[in-house]
Amino acid sequence: MMPYMLEAKKVAHNTIIQMIGKAATTAIALVAFGIMTRHLGQEGFGFFSTIYAFLAIFGILIDLGLQMTTTKLIADPRENETEILSNALTIRLVASVIFLGLAPLVVMLFPYAPVVKQGVALAVIGFVFASLTATITSFFQKNLVMHQVVVAEIVAKIVYLVAMLVAIRAQLGLLGIIGAVVIDSVLTFLILYYFASRPALLRLTYNLRVWKKILVQTWPIAVTIALNLIYFKGDIFIMSLIRSQAEVGLYGAPYRVLEVMINIVYLFLGLLLPIIVASYAAKNFEKIKTTLQTSFDVLVMASIPMIVGGLFLGRPLMLLMAGPAFAVSGDIIKILFFATAAIFFASLFGYVIVAIDRQREMIKFYALNATLSIAGYSYFIVHFGVWGAAWMTVATELFMLITAMYVVHKHLKFFPNLRFMGKALGASIVMAAVLYITSSLAFVWAVLLGGTSYIAALYLLRGVDTKLILEILKVRSS
Repeated sequence: MMPYMLEAKKVAHNTIIQMIGKAATTAIALVAFGIMTRHLGQEGFGFFSTIYAFLAIFGILIDLGLQMTTTKLIADPRENETEILSNALTIRLVASVIFLGLAPLVVMLFPYAPVVKQGVALAVIGFVFASLTATITSFFQKNLVMHQVVVAEIVAKIVYLVAMLVAIRAQLGLLGIIGAVVIDSVLTFLILYYFASRPALLRLTYNLRVWKKILVQTWPIAVTIALNLIYFKGDIFIMSLIRSQAEVGLYGAPYRVLEVMINIVYLFLGLLLPIIVASYAAKNFEKIKTTLQTSFDVLVMASIPMIVGGLFLGRPLMLLMAGPAFAVSGDIIKILFFATAAIFFASLFGYVIVAIDRQREMIKFYALNATLSIAGYSYFIVHFGVWGAAWMTVATELFMLITAMYVVHKHLKFFPNLRFMGKALGASIVMAAVLYITSSLAFVWAVLLGGTSYIAALYLLRGVDTKLILEILKVRSS
């Protein structure tokens, strides 16, 4: 078998494992989310959303783009994998302790309820371990052994669900639920550290030469991620200061659902990054374009039915996920589905930009978008509340998609072929007709029927490559 065919099959195999594992962890996380929202209500979940939006601002300072940079560096056969991973882990730990340590102090200056300030102090622990997990995940992505990440996440999520139920039964309130989230983050890191330590011998290390190498490559990514998170989390942060916590809860609930979907896409794209880096190093631009087009089509296949189906099932989805108190969130999520699709595609082009080392060119676009979005959120949230925030989010994500596509086209002369998009749209129209006719069905049955009709229509429109599916099904674990 040709090396590139084996590589493609390993990616496909790892992707399938991730999807199966992610389906399991997502199911557990969504069950926990439903229990949480029903227990906390609009205001309580508003407090929860405020705590994590506030900490996300500090998370900007510790992200540093280390996961993408580490994955890129260890994909280079000339680099020492253990040395890079150990030093990157140390950098992340130092940044986490310094910057997240400030969060409990700074939150005291804001006019939040005492439970929010206490929650920030507790949730900081989980943020530290989550940031460390993001760094060592690079090892699993590069070596295409993401099944170990799946194992860690499933075990941690089960413990998280049990811990949440215990906290609710013991009437520990919001802080008890945050404690369960912290346990999830800590356990995930410990399991992954154990898996990664055996082959890579990870340890906390300080090597000035390696630190300089990592920081020189990562600072442009760090700046772009920081600016990205400013507008991605700025809406909830601003809303928490000028609107009620109940409104924050209504807006934050669909975000939790969508973040699950976005993380699935990030896992898929993380597997592609080492391959694109290697292809660029070999000047194999055709392979990059082929990989990019295939990935684009996969995202099209997922995003268009998500948007169309969301118009019919947004409200039933949130009723099922969060309960009757969050019915309005079902209308909010219909708008945010457009933003989510834009995030999918912008992330794809963003990973390519990192792979070809052109991330510095994106800084000006991220800076402009962050400035405009903060101004826009401040105006539209005051005048239109959650609706203004939702449509402003769509605008900001579309702006980043357009600029990322521009930078990729500038250097690779690539613009995606949109032929498959027409087929996906046609199949989605068929699905929409089915959902309209069967609008009285329960949510689960509607999803199954809608999904089946979409796949069947896509197959009839020859939008599904049956040969590729058969090849993927033949893949065996290496």
